[in-house]
Amino acid sequence: MGRLNKKRSDLSISLDEVGESGYRLSCSKSKEWIRNVVRDVGDSDFTFLDEITIQIDAFRMGEDFSVSGVIATALTLPCVRCLDDFAYPLEAQFHYTLCPSDSGESLPEMEVRRDDLDVVHYKGSSIDLVPLLVEQIMVTIPTHPLCGETCKGICQQCGENLNNRLCRCSRENEKISAFEVLKNFPVKQKS
Repeated sequence: MGRLNKKRSDLSISLDEVGESGYRLSCSKSKEWIRNVVRDVGDSDFTFLDEITIQIDAFRMGEDFSVSGVIATALTLPCVRCLDDFAYPLEAQFHYTLCPSDSGESLPEMEVRRDDLDVVHYKGSSIDLVPLLVEQIMVTIPTHPLCGETCKGICQQCGENLNNRLCRCSRENEKISAFEVLKNFPVKQKS
């Protein structure tokens, strides 16, 4: 298997380098690099804490290529319940089948089968891996991140983080319960 274990300025694989025994790319990129490539995706509520480590294996299958790998990093996310930031370890395993694109025209609209979701079309003699890595980062980040399953959230009245302490609103609401009037209700005892 052809190997490249060094930092690269770009993440592209020359298809000529992928021999019969395959090709391996192992590298890491700084958190600034990740921030720059993800910035173009759109608004984000997260920041990267660590560099990203990348390991990719590519194999030739005729004109097609099988690309699989693992990426790992850590980032901060805001909890959807308490709004505090927390550290989230991100690790994604992925697999793509890369097929040559026959022409410069866009592909016609058609129904996509589940098996087709990991197929990517390429042009030229090299494959840029950055879009695939960005896609994996974005689909791995949870849509409703929680700092913990037992997160109590924030008070809807005063905004106090209930994980840190019970707010006055909570204590006042306990006293003004709908059943509060029943405490002084006279009860007849059977004789």
